Amino acid sequence: MTSPLPEAAEAAPRHLRARPGRGQGPPREDAAAAGLPAELTATGGDDASPRTPVAQPATGEHLLDVADTGHEVLSAVLARAVATSRAEWAWLSGEDRARHLFTLADVLAEHAHPLAVTCALSTGRPVAAGLAVDGPRLLDAAFSTAGWADKLDVLGAGASTGGAVAVLTSWRSAPAAVVTAVAAALAAGAGVLLRPDAQAAPVAERVVRACADAGLPPGLVASAPGGDPVADAVLWEGEGLLAVRADGDARRLRELALDLADRGTPLVADPGTTAVDVVLEGADLAQVVPALLAGLADGAQARPGGSRALVVEPLAEELVARLDAGAAALRVGDPLERSVRVGPCPRPEVARAAAAVAGGAVLPLGLPRGGWWAPPAVVATGRRTLPPPPGPVLGVRTVRAGTDPRTLLEGATAVTVWGPAGPERRGWLAGATRERLGLDAPAGPDARLDARLLLRACRG
Repeated sequence: MTSPLPEAAEAAPRHLRARPGRGQGPPREDAAAAGLPAELTATGGDDASPRTPVAQPATGEHLLDVADTGHEVLSAVLARAVATSRAEWAWLSGEDRARHLFTLADVLAEHAHPLAVTCALSTGRPVAAGLAVDGPRLLDAAFSTAGWADKLDVLGAGASTGGAVAVLTSWRSAPAAVVTAVAAALAAGAGVLLRPDAQAAPVAERVVRACADAGLPPGLVASAPGGDPVADAVLWEGEGLLAVRADGDARRLRELALDLADRGTPLVADPGTTAVDVVLEGADLAQVVPALLAGLADGAQARPGGSRALVVEPLAEELVARLDAGAAALRVGDPLERSVRVGPCPRPEVARAAAAVAGGAVLPLGLPRGGWWAPPAVVATGRRTLPPPPGPVLGVRTVRAGTDPRTLLEGATAVTVWGPAGPERRGWLAGATRERLGLDAPAGPDARLDARLLLRACRG
């Protein structure tokens, strides 16, 4: 186990020492499977807005350019989604929308592989995790959310009269969460305007392509990448905007909640998973260790709020020894290789913060120096140390037997308790956090209510 977390994130990283024998392996996944164009712009829009370059996390090399959609094009894309919803979608019966959405779920199964490659190229998520973990979650989300469409009347939340839901995405947005938001809005009779930042634009484009392949009306689901605040201000005032779903850091979400509050537009905000595993006496370490290592390997892509474990004293020493050995054995390398467990971090600042706390952990030889790399590490945390940053880092804190772990769960959004009966998972979002992010803001007009309720129920 490495030394405790430094008080300052600027502490010098010690991750440049090389260890032989764990570099890049044989053949890469074919990057052409993603089918990425050289440039991404708004769906159906002729956009002359400035382009933002997007780099590959594994190499730092240029991947593609993304247009920062201007307010005029953004307004046109929203207007088309609203008009298409009202003319061709909202008036359909729940059964008819459900049939379309189940077709979409089937089509997404065909897109699972190129979507995994797209995530590897744009966020560094290993293809192996994209296929084995994200793919099944994606399809489960698509099928389960599609099943809501023909049950809205029974729930007393009939479809809206038409409009669109804006879905803001970033590197933090898991494909399954994006699909859930899209399918939930469609189930409620609304169109969808995906508003990804530049790095999330390739995934959004793939989702829009899947919707087109499923035969959904053109323009019903569209992408308008960018983050121009002037354009966003126009979007919030757009006629027919029913609700907004967004993820990101808490500061960004608070600002968005304030922007939408005066307009009465419901916001579904996801600050990103902050995962905490509580290991109690009697827990089976043969179950605990693989689960904690899987979370560590998933890194910032699956746990953008960071990952930590609270372990009772009698188990701490043995658990930490196993975790240290397991972290050292994780294969780090090109995310397009099927055998790689840990790829690069999704952002350079994430890599720097994770590497700063990695202590004596080292990276293998042969990794591109331009990539955003951080070594997998298990670090000690305590009362006076910061929680670990996002990335391939697991923070472990030893607690005395009998301590109420709820007092140590501040900021946790996903908690797994390991005890004699095995893992017990639960969501964790404190009321104060919900209030700060505007999650319980009053609804606007009644026409906006259904999309909000369904999005909340299917937040992913």
